[in-house]
Amino acid sequence: MIEKQELFEVMNRAEAVYLATADGAVPRIRALVNLRRRDLYPGPARFCQAEGFTVYLATSAASDKARELRANPQASVYYCEPGRFHGLTLTGPVEILADPELKKTLWDESWRIYWPSGAEDPDYVIDRKSVV
Repeated sequence: MIEKQELFEVMNRAEAVYLATADGAVPRIRALVNLRRRDLYPGPARFCQAEGFTVYLATSAASDKARELRANPQASVYYCEPGRFHGLTLTGPVEILADPELKKTLWDESWRIYWPSGAEDPDYVIDRKSVV
């Protein structure tokens, strides 16, 4: 049996996090930045790691991801370490959030190329997958 801490370590070290949604009957998978990575996102990582198995993903409100989640919030999130053959899948509903404080907490300045107005950009939203 894998210990809870080992699962968190996979989540914290994964190069990317993969989001699987459905576009009608067609499954779609894409890689997103892993906000749990302290080496890449020190501020957001502290927050995300403290949230346990809850997953936060930055995306555009106008993206296909957001459109697909609005139509069908059931999704899967996958973290993996391919070299070690370790992985973790979390499934269930994903929410799209535009909470200004959460957006600021998770914001990274390198994203201005996508959202020029920064954390206040209305197209910048957060997808949240909560595990109860």
